[in-house]
Amino acid sequence: MTEEKNIEFIDEGTENQTKESGILRGIIDGSLLTRKKVLQQFPFVLFLVFLSLMYISNRYHADSVRRKREKLRVEINELRSEAVFVSSELMKISRQTEVAQEVRKKGLELEESIDPPKKIIIKQKKIKE
Repeated sequence: MTEEKNIEFIDEGTENQTKESGILRGIIDGSLLTRKKVLQQFPFVLFLVFLSLMYISNRYHADSVRRKREKLRVEINELRSEAVFVSSELMKISRQTEVAQEVRKKGLELEESIDPPKKIIIKQKKIKE
């Protein structure tokens, strides 16, 4: 009454290799995508792809905004320095001596006033009703 048991010893390393080669073969021939577990995870995979695309687009948008901001900052600095230069030139040429020199150079028949300006005050009459 002795029964012979057929025991087969399998090396664990070869079992992993067959699993890996099965996954690789499934990827190559496309049968991996038709397996039930993969199909159950498909919505999650789509969600991850969507998040990845959003992350990439957000990064691109942030980089373009940063570049525009830097460009505008440089332009503002240039315009500010130009405004300071123009205002100093305006103050220089609007001095009384500068104006008198320009009038003489152009040959206009204008003379500088020797008398100081006077304030004109007009008194209004009160209208009786």
